[in-house]
Order: sequence, then C-alpha cells, then structure tokens
Amino acid sequence: MTIEIAIVFLVIAGALYLFATEKFPLDVTAFLILITLMVIPLIGHSQWLLDRGVNLKDAFPTVSEGLSGLSSTATVTVLAMFILSAGIQRSGLIHVLGKKLFPLVGNSELRMILIIALLVGLISGFINNTAAVAVSIPLVLDMSRRLKMQASRLLIPVSFFGMLGGTLTLIGTSTNILASAILRDRPEFGREIGMFEFTHLGLIVLGVGLIYFMTIGRFLLPKKDRIRLQDDESSDFIIELSVPEGSDLVDKTLEEFGFAERANVQVLRLTRDESSHIKRAQSVNVRVGDIIQVRAQVRQVMDLIKSDQIDVLSDMERPREARSDGQLVRALLRDRQRYAGREAASAGFWKRHQARLIGLEVETLAQRRLSEEKLHVGEIALLQLSNTALAKLRRQSDLILLEEHQDGFDRRRMAWAGGIVAAVVFAAALTPLPIVVTALMGIVAMVLTGCISKDDLYSGVSWDVIFLLAGVIPLGIAMTKSGGAEWLGGLLAAFATGWHPIFVLMALYAVTTLLTEMVSNNASVVILVPVSIALGDSLGIDIFAMVLAVMFAASTSFLSPIGYQTNTMIYGTGLYKFTDFAKVGAPLNAILMIVTSLGLYFLWIV
Repeated sequence: MTIEIAIVFLVIAGALYLFATEKFPLDVTAFLILITLMVIPLIGHSQWLLDRGVNLKDAFPTVSEGLSGLSSTATVTVLAMFILSAGIQRSGLIHVLGKKLFPLVGNSELRMILIIALLVGLISGFINNTAAVAVSIPLVLDMSRRLKMQASRLLIPVSFFGMLGGTLTLIGTSTNILASAILRDRPEFGREIGMFEFTHLGLIVLGVGLIYFMTIGRFLLPKKDRIRLQDDESSDFIIELSVPEGSDLVDKTLEEFGFAERANVQVLRLTRDESSHIKRAQSVNVRVGDIIQVRAQVRQVMDLIKSDQIDVLSDMERPREARSDGQLVRALLRDRQRYAGREAASAGFWKRHQARLIGLEVETLAQRRLSEEKLHVGEIALLQLSNTALAKLRRQSDLILLEEHQDGFDRRRMAWAGGIVAAVVFAAALTPLPIVVTALMGIVAMVLTGCISKDDLYSGVSWDVIFLLAGVIPLGIAMTKSGGAEWLGGLLAAFATGWHPIFVLMALYAVTTLLTEMVSNNASVVILVPVSIALGDSLGIDIFAMVLAVMFAASTSFLSPIGYQTNTMIYGTGLYKFTDFAKVGAPLNAILMIVTSLGLYFLWIV
C-alpha cells in the first residue's frame, strides 16, 4: 500500500464515520469530502514528497475533477428524474391508478400485497421510487381503514416493493444511474448501461420479493397493528391550550371544573412559566396564560377551537391562536432535509404552506412544549389552513395529505405526464440519445404542457441527494487515480482465489448490503463499484456482473429504517420498531443475495 492509497482510505474511513453517525447532514458530509479531496493535493504537493515517491497531485482529483460531480451526467440525470417524477406525482396518475386497482382487493391481505407489488413495484421502475412510495402511502392507509386491514402489515411491503421496483430499469433509482456513469468512464467498459439491460434480472428479483411476501414474509410482519385508522377523526394528537382572561377555568383546578370529561380529552401536562406539572396537572389552580397539554381527537380539537373557555395554540406562528374558520388536515412529514431533527417552531409550515401546526400524532413529547419538539420524517401532523392553501398543499412534495378527498385531478394532465415519461424512457432505449438528454427534453415538455410549474421544478427535487452525489463522485475518482481500487481489488482477489464466481458475487453482495446500512446507497456504490471492477479483472469475472451485484445490493437495503429513504418514510407512519425491518428484511436480503448471484452467473458469466 502506498502513502497515497493510505491517505485516500483515511478519507474514506472519516467519510464512513460521518455517514454512519450522521453528525452532519449527509449532503454536508459529502461536501466536506469534496473539499478535503481537492485541498489535499493543493497544500500537500511538494518537492520533498516527490523526492520520496509520494505524488499527491496525481493521486487525487484536480479542482475540475473535484467539481465534476456537479456536472456529472449521473447528477443531472437524477435531478431530471426527480422533476419528471414530481410531474407524475402532481398529475395524480398514480393516485387514480391506485383507486382503480384497490377495489380488486376485496378483504384479502394477499391480494392487497399483490396490488401493492403491481402498483409500487412496476411504477418504481420508471419514476423515482421515493416518489412512487410517497404517493402510495396515503392510498394504502385509506384502503386499510376502509377494509379494516392492519396498516402496519402493509407499509413495509410498500417500501420494499419500491426498492425492488427500482432494479427494473436504469432510471429506477439514483444508484443505477450513478453506477452507469462510473462504468462509462472506465476503459474496461466504456459505455453507459442500457435502459433495459438488466430488466430481466430485475423482474426475477421483483418476483422473488412478491413470492416472499405471499409466503414467508407476511408471517414476519408485525402481528398487531400499531396505527389506528378507523377514520381521520379518531386519530389522537397532542395539542396545546392556553387559558384566556375571563375563562371559567381561572382559579379552579381542571379536576374541579371537570375539564377532561367536558372536553373529552386526556390531560398530559400543565405548564406555567418555567414550571411544569404532570402528575398534579389537574389538581393545580389554573391561572391566565397557563399552557395545558392534552391528547385529543380531531373532533375534539374542532370543538376546542370554537370554545370561549380555552384557546387552541399554534405557537409556531402569529397569531398564536388557531382560527375558527380554518380547515384541519392530517399530513405526513416526508422531506428529511426539511423536517428531520428540526424543532417544530422552525419548520416553517406557515412560511411555506400558510398552515399552522396544531398538533402531532405521537405517543409522548420529548420536550416541555410542542414548539420545542424535534420533528421526524414519517410523523403525522395536524395542520390548520384555508381551502386555498389546501389546494396548493396538494401540489407540494414535502408533505403527504392523509385525507379523503374527491378526485379533482386533471385527466388531460395525467395523459400528458404519463406520455412524456414513457417517451423519455423509450427514446433513451430505442434512439442514440442518452437518458440525460431525453430526461431534460421531458422536463421542457412537462413545463410546456402545464404538468409542472416553475415552483415544481425546485420543490420536487430532493436536493440532499443531488448534493450527496456531487460530493461523493470525486471520492470514486480518488479511489481510481490513487490506485486504491486496484490495490483493494487485488487484495480481495488474493483472498478469493479459487472461489467459484457465485460465491464471489454473494460476498460482494453481502459487503455492499452491510455498507449501505451504515452509509447511503450512493456512497456505497461510489466506493465499491471501482473495487468490484478491479476484483473482476483480477479474478477474470465479467465486470458488468460484478457491478450489477453492487447495484442490486445497494438498491435493496431492507435491514433498518435508515438504510433507504423509503424505509425512513414509513418508519414513523407505521409506528414500527427498529428491529421490525431486520426481522422482515434479513431473510429477504439473504434470499436475494443467492438469487441475484445465481442470476448474474447464469445470465452474464456462463
């Protein structure tokens, strides 16, 4: 191992640590990597090191190469696919398809799983799988309520089939697009992966996933439903109330007044200035300005808003009190960058959506006040807003409305959006035009046909993923230029000498799966694709098969709620335990490791 390779591995070790611990947001970590890789050869290049055989300038990316991630075809393609997916999502096409398919379910959980596989799995091959899952969540929750099914048993299949569907085509997930860009720049391969070049294997993987959930998998899903979906009004929210001047509550205890019984709520806490009462919340004399924290259903919240004895607070905006003429809606928080770990007071519901946060559908609050509570992706918020703001909110991607509403989507827009995405896919497959060009043409077509607005061009993009790609792509360049990928590939080849190619593929699949659980799927691809190419060259195994093993493993990360964004989205919604994902996902990962490796061997190597 050379000094240059050791420094690159040291940077990778630091990156893995920051990705795994999430001390910084993933996109910030990616930019730290990018800056580090560009700075090292600039400040570390010296004649003294050159005399001793250490050439950092040739081993690390130049400034142009370091910034190449921003203009990479992979980054631009993923950006374009986010916008096209937003156009499909805004058009309501997936919503309408779901409404057409779900009546076929009857009362059968097996048929429900089959419909989820068809809807989410197949659509995820052609639009971003995160968007497909985001649109499907409220549909599945609504059908679970209507058919009295256990929603906690259905949301994991929604996420898993979204990931499995991403293996169907080149554009199914950003992982595939990134791996294709890396392969194109390697002389051993020298071209981009075809749109449907591995679809046959993706169909096998999707089919195995379906069989798994129809047999073994459904017995591993949570036995008891942790979500109460009788109807929207039966959901419990933690809200805050303030005692105004002139209220009959003043100078009485809540117990004496019979507040809990009259309002049909559960009193949780009474806060006065810096002091809080939990056990004595109902036995302390109430004063003007006291904050009463209660658990209430939507119907009770509506009654409390109209009450003269109490004010329902929305501490995050001004005015602080909820309006009596506003509409209450339940909304799922889905944007990790906007909401994860952010205090409710700074989430910007009013600034972005003209909506007031009234309450959260959680078991308990970690903080004294709702405004101080840190939000999490997958949580359900109770928002109050006007009808005009509600219409605009339906077009946003950072929240998913969990309400039952009439189908007000434009059928013409659906047809345009579906036709444009189909044209993008087949133009890339049947003409010399690369996917990045057809995708950009598709964006222009969607704007001209009114499928997406100017705001949609920006709000539909998961910018954390874009900046993550821009930051980690130079890491792959450093792996190649320093010789680190070739060195590590040779080391692994020496260890795997004499192994059957199937076992090599299985080992590579397993390593990728575990690494993806610690870092992002895109980061694991950047690190392991160059290694898989070097390993394939050393062992004489088809490098395309080796890269596909990394791609498929990185795209099917089932073991934890943090391994993939779709898992994170359903984690809070389904009120899952952390171990629920490993319980259901570990057997499926093991099965797919074997099936994928066998498929790669017989389809590409033999």
